[in-house]
Amino acid sequence: MIDLFQITGSASFATRAALEEGGIPYTVHDVHPKRRDETPGFAEANPLRRVGTIRDGDVAVYETGAILLYLTERFPEAKLGPLPGEPGRANYLRWITYCSTTLHEIWAPIQSPGRYLTDDPDGIPGIERKGRERIATAGAYLEGELAGREWCLGDRFSAADIYLYMLTGWQHYNADGTQLGGGNVQAHYARVGARPAIARTRELDDLDERFQRRHPELRGGKPV
Repeated sequence: MIDLFQITGSASFATRAALEEGGIPYTVHDVHPKRRDETPGFAEANPLRRVGTIRDGDVAVYETGAILLYLTERFPEAKLGPLPGEPGRANYLRWITYCSTTLHEIWAPIQSPGRYLTDDPDGIPGIERKGRERIATAGAYLEGELAGREWCLGDRFSAADIYLYMLTGWQHYNADGTQLGGGNVQAHYARVGARPAIARTRELDDLDERFQRRHPELRGGKPV
């Protein structure tokens, strides 16, 4: 049984969605975003105290990309992606790594520009401008990669699609309406979101189709 440490509506969504998609049994441990030390076992599983984090017996794994790859190999029957030695494995690794190293933080410069400052608020417009340039570059790349493809790996659905879906969904947090990519990216987002396991995960995470929290005052059913 997998133990999932999560904050509903956060980056732990991708892990929970992969568990749901793969039919992998798991137990949820809700972490309060402002009182993370209150969740038993969380600090021991992840000294960084970030979600998502999983524990599989004596094994603890954190960082979304690492978790998805671990689940892929640990539960081959879940069919979350190509296994070592199978066709498409290298492409799968590329997609997971691209999502974790390039896309995962791509929204931060326009959603949380203060993270990139010391004490000079006059620098915020420049940070946001460069952030939009990075988003445009990534969007153009993804438009080409997804052209003529149903899923990231072509005709095979994988955890890479789940990861990309979550990161695309974060576009709805942009006050100015900035989106990731164009028609190909948005069509992929719609296809993934329509899958029963993904829709179920949104419901479990208290999210609507636009990744907005239905009850923003709550996390895991508890007041923030």
